[in-house]
Amino acid sequence: MPGLRTFYRTVLQPLDYTEMVVVKNGNLCGFGSDYPYFWLKALPEGKEPVPTHIAIEAKDPAAVDKFYELAIKAGGTENGKPGIRPEMSRQPYYSAFVLDADGNNFEAVSVVK
Repeated sequence: MPGLRTFYRTVLQPLDYTEMVVVKNGNLCGFGSDYPYFWLKALPEGKEPVPTHIAIEAKDPAAVDKFYELAIKAGGTENGKPGIRPEMSRQPYYSAFVLDADGNNFEAVSVVK
């Protein structure tokens, strides 16, 4: 859990998310801009993570690029370089995908205007 907290403290900065709440000796923490929308919880010992897809909106493509850059430097695994994704929505958007240490597919998204 400490490694994931450090990873998300770093990569969420360009998305204007900070660590807002930490409880249970650091085993539960919430990140957000004005409210803790994104939560991390330590798994019980012996329990394996179940990876999921998480997407958070970025204010612009530059924030997506910075998210991606920081995530790769922090040890994330590339799962979709920054770019426009016309095939994924009726309204094309700019995004990047990175896998965290637990295998979660984290996406930063900015709507193309």
